[in-house]
Amino acid sequence: MLIGKVGLAPMADYTDFAYREICRKYGAEFTFTEMISVEALIRNKQESFQMLPKKNEKNIGIQLFGSNIENFVKAGQMVQHSGNWIDVNAGCPVKKVVKKGAGSALLKDLDKLGEIIKKLKESVNIPVGIKVRLGFDEDIAEKIIEVVQKNKADYVIVHARTQKQLYSGKANWKRFKDLKRVCEIPLGASGDIYTYEDVKILMEKFGVDFVVIARGSIGNPWIFSNQKPDIEELKDIILKHISIMIDEYGEKKAIRKFKKIFIGYTKGMKNAREIRKQVPHINTYCDLKRVIDMYIF
Repeated sequence: MLIGKVGLAPMADYTDFAYREICRKYGAEFTFTEMISVEALIRNKQESFQMLPKKNEKNIGIQLFGSNIENFVKAGQMVQHSGNWIDVNAGCPVKKVVKKGAGSALLKDLDKLGEIIKKLKESVNIPVGIKVRLGFDEDIAEKIIEVVQKNKADYVIVHARTQKQLYSGKANWKRFKDLKRVCEIPLGASGDIYTYEDVKILMEKFGVDFVVIARGSIGNPWIFSNQKPDIEELKDIILKHISIMIDEYGEKKAIRKFKKIFIGYTKGMKNAREIRKQVPHINTYCDLKRVIDMYIF
C-alpha cells in the first residue's frame, strides 16, 4: 500500500488508465482511480466498472464516494480484488457531490465518517485509507484525524483547505506541522503542489509522510521526477497519451475527453494562445497531430 513518497491523486474526469500510465512513466510511485460512486457500483453500472484498475496495474488505490454506509461496504467488497487499497472520498468539495451527502459533506458528520471507515475495515481484506479536507465550514482537522485513527484507517490524506474554500486562496501547508504532531498513521499532503520543489518543501519542512499531486500534474506528468522533456519527447508524450485513450474509449470520445488535458500540455508555450483557438476544431487523431506539428516546435 502506498509504496513510495510521491503519487498521483484521484481526479474526476482525469485520472483514467491513460493518465495513470503517463504519470507512472514519469515517476508517480502510486496512483488512484477517479472517484467511483458506490451507488453506481451496486447498481452494476458498466461505466463505473470500466473505471476500475486494469489487471496489470500495480500500487493503485480505488477511490469510492457516496453517503450510505451499507453501500460503501457492498461496493468495497465488490472491488477489493481489483486494487491494492480502498480510499474513501471525504474531500471532494463540488456542489453536486456535496448535495448528495458525499465527498466533503461527510466531514459534517464525523460519527458517520468513522462508521464508514470501521465497517469497510471489517468487510474487506485490503487496506482502507481516506482523503479529507481541513473541515467543511471551519478547520476541525485535529478532530477529523482523531476519528480517522480511532477507526483504524491505514492512512489519511489532507487537502489543506476547507470545503467552503473550494480551490480559492492558498492551501494552508502550515497546518501539516500541527497535524503531524497528533497523527499516528501515515499523513499525506494535497493542495497547490505545482512543482517538484513543492514536494520537497512539504516533506522536509512540514514533515508529511507522502504527497499526492492532482492539478499540478495536468499537462505536467514529469512533476513526479522533475525531468522535463524536450519538445520532441513532449510531442511523443501527447500522442502516446491520446493513443491509449483511443484504445480505451474509441476516437470520438477520447478526443473529447483529451481536449482539456491537451490544453494543459501546451500551457506556457509561446504558441499556447493559437493552440487554444484550434482546440474546438480538433475532432480526430489526425487533427490533433496536425495542430501539434504546426504549433509545437
